[in-house]
Amino acid sequence: MRKKALLAVFTAGALAGGLLSTKAFAQVEGELSPEEEMKLVQEFNRMLAEGINPGEIWYEVGKEAIKKYNLDKCDLGLGPGVFKGAAAQLPRYFPDAKRVMDLETRVGWCLQQHAGMTQEQVLKFVRQCWGKSGNCVSEYDGIIMYLTMESNGYKINVNLRDPNVKRMYDIGKQIYYTRLGPWDFNCATCHAGKQEVRIRATRLWSMDRPGEVGKAVSIFPKYLVRWGLPMSMHYRYAECIRQMRWPEFIPHSDLGVALSTYLYGSANGTEINAPGIGR
Repeated sequence: MRKKALLAVFTAGALAGGLLSTKAFAQVEGELSPEEEMKLVQEFNRMLAEGINPGEIWYEVGKEAIKKYNLDKCDLGLGPGVFKGAAAQLPRYFPDAKRVMDLETRVGWCLQQHAGMTQEQVLKFVRQCWGKSGNCVSEYDGIIMYLTMESNGYKINVNLRDPNVKRMYDIGKQIYYTRLGPWDFNCATCHAGKQEVRIRATRLWSMDRPGEVGKAVSIFPKYLVRWGLPMSMHYRYAECIRQMRWPEFIPHSDLGVALSTYLYGSANGTEINAPGIGR
């Protein structure tokens, strides 16, 4: 009862634009020190221990947005409007679109098909809160949160026996280890190798340490304390690619789908437990 009451207050505050003005959800201007970030993480960890997760706010936002944008007609692979466990089986090949799609790419396609959006409008919708913090509540983030959390408790099960999916998996693996840009970086620069790597207080997961890729991807969308916002997987790709000084990442592109197929395919068998929480 206490959890439901608190979430009701938080959700109302979020929709009114006042959620993140409270101390608990405050977004500190400028760069946070590691000590400040750790204090915020500890505060949210205490909330999680009490069964309160800030991501559930976006779940409720997404639940309403599904109706608003006719996404109850969207087929994630188990039939129109069947969302329980569907995200756990993505990416997958969709004959109607004639391509392999991950969750975010499929949602973008459904927004065009069922909400009448153009591709440009979808991209604007996706990026609504990119680069922002504080009082920004994105319906797109809500949709992705809702659909992912509907698969909580289900194990990731990407069908790598499908030749279309396996091809995209192989492309994603090649991208992951390809060095590009002026700094000659790749995804493996931060997320490969047996040796532990840290950035400030954050321990980076590695593709080469058993089970870590599953633990990493199974909690996305991930709530970031320093922003006071959730981060979807395609937003994560965009930020990583920006930091590596690669060409700009376009949401729902084949690049994103290939990376998702490699990462989630490598995480098969891991139980989805979204949203995660991080610095």
